[in-house]
Amino acid sequence: MKEFQEDICIHQGDFLIVQTKELEFNKPVVYVTFPTPGIIGPIIARQMIENLELEEIGFFKSNMLSPVTIFMDNVLKHPYLLYANKEGTILLVNIDYPVPQEAYLVLAEGLLNWIEKHVKADKIVCLDGIPVKLSPEKPVVITAAEKEVADELKQFGAEMYEHGVVLGLSGAITSEALIRDIIGIVLMTPATTELPDPQAAANLVNVMNDYFEITIDTQPLLEEAVKIKQQLAMIAEKQQAIQGPSSPPPRRMREGFV
Repeated sequence: MKEFQEDICIHQGDFLIVQTKELEFNKPVVYVTFPTPGIIGPIIARQMIENLELEEIGFFKSNMLSPVTIFMDNVLKHPYLLYANKEGTILLVNIDYPVPQEAYLVLAEGLLNWIEKHVKADKIVCLDGIPVKLSPEKPVVITAAEKEVADELKQFGAEMYEHGVVLGLSGAITSEALIRDIIGIVLMTPATTELPDPQAAANLVNVMNDYFEITIDTQPLLEEAVKIKQQLAMIAEKQQAIQGPSSPPPRRMREGFV
């Protein structure tokens, strides 16, 4: 940790990580997924858990987080879970329920403090979405990171903007990383706000696979994207059939003529 006069955590007592499974970490890359436009965070988390054989190793809690549980296939789950691979080289922080804005700093401080002291990781990667109404025609992945890492990511298809602001949970986590010996990285992609966007998730995964040298299968995501497009096309056809053929616009009459 960089040297500071006082404790770096303002809310140190408000955050608790419970590790339920012993694991020897090997300088893992830490990935953070959370509800985003197009729900790309949960989509990528599901693929990571399946393809990289990640196991649940713990959870975190705070009095600032919403007191909820979630259920999938009628099975109750904690909404804030930690996963890792057996080799200890990958750590996934999977957040399945939105974090209140007032808890951003609490979560960022508590998470980074644990990662720095116990996990000994040197990179944390936030996977985020940029809300759009229509997805761009070609894949777009934008990175925000310290210069050396940003230059490296550029070689793997990530774009860089000269100026901008990282908001939300990604902003809180990367801001906290800047004052520690941890490199904060944000990978963002335009994603639709009204529907799941597996295509956008696949765009992020492609950069992750190339840069971090991991293997996450994007084929199921692409197939899911095709199904969503087909469903939307069917809905549009049904709406068109109900409305009937549109009437031609009235001819514009010249002034002075009736």
